[in-house]
Amino acid sequence: MAAAYLAAAGLVPPPGLAERQGPRWAQVAALLASGVNSPPSSSTGRLFDAVAALLGLRDRINYEGQAAVELEQLAWRHTGAAGLSAPVSGYVARLDGHLLRGTDLVRGVLDDLAAGRDAPLVAARFHAGLVDLLARAANEAREHTGLDAVALSGGVFQNALLLTGLCARLEADGFTVLTHSRVPPNDAGISLGQVAVAIALGR
Repeated sequence: MAAAYLAAAGLVPPPGLAERQGPRWAQVAALLASGVNSPPSSSTGRLFDAVAALLGLRDRINYEGQAAVELEQLAWRHTGAAGLSAPVSGYVARLDGHLLRGTDLVRGVLDDLAAGRDAPLVAARFHAGLVDLLARAANEAREHTGLDAVALSGGVFQNALLLTGLCARLEADGFTVLTHSRVPPNDAGISLGQVAVAIALGR
């Protein structure tokens, strides 16, 4: 995922990343260039995977969400118990209609690494930048639809730093924020939804 985001943004890998992979890096780069068996992903979880690799935190995962969990833990080391309610300036990513520019967040991470900022700060700034991007997207959607309720769902919202930071921002912007309470936001919730649809369709 790091290779994919770097290729999409036209960026070069930070020192050490390609070297850690050995010949696999060139193989993945060739696969990306060919477009074979490499469908695009819009998953926020995959963005977390990419940033974790860029920070040298984890190149490969042993279970779903591992890199994202470790990236969140790293960010908490900078923010402390206050989380993103404490002032943490993030990266400003472009918002082009329905397209959220995750590549801009990756560029911010690389700029911070080049400037010598430490990994916990970079992880916190990435989280703050993502909160800002999602909040701006919600505000733009409200301008077009008139809707002022936002449902936060998906496995990424198991991330407490992201969830609390985004809830605070959206509520400050006047949104009603809906979050999970009895059903988890990740794949277990999707499974339950699929069962509900099947029942409704009489299957």
